[in-house]
Amino acid sequence: MDLIALQRRVHQSWTDQRWHEWLHSCADDYRFQLTPTVHLGVEHTLTWSRAWFEAFPDYREQVRAVYSSDDAVAYELIGTGSSEADLTFLGQTLARHSPGAHFELHYAKVLVFNSDRKVTDDRQYLDPASLRDQLT
Repeated sequence: MDLIALQRRVHQSWTDQRWHEWLHSCADDYRFQLTPTVHLGVEHTLTWSRAWFEAFPDYREQVRAVYSSDDAVAYELIGTGSSEADLTFLGQTLARHSPGAHFELHYAKVLVFNSDRKVTDDRQYLDPASLRDQLT
């Protein structure tokens, strides 16, 4: 299977919250780079993902463009949703919300695959302040 098809499967399993399928796409040494200083393993990434959908249950993404290399896929996204709860992760509130506040988040993501076609690195490039500003 080519990397773009793999990227689509990984992305769709995450957006559809099919966590077992998403976990199966991750390598044992999977790392999620949420910000330049926040790096999470697979279990904390799953916790983060569940918290995301709890705060924004109607969250959806549009993939605008996809680029691939021999071992990685980069893609541009626009995420939209409405706030139903504070975004809380590991006991810390990361974004407070105004009930029903709508947001649009533009970002880029890079998935790096190992030779077994499992994701080893999952890096996001976004402006977290943009999200916070839209929710308050």
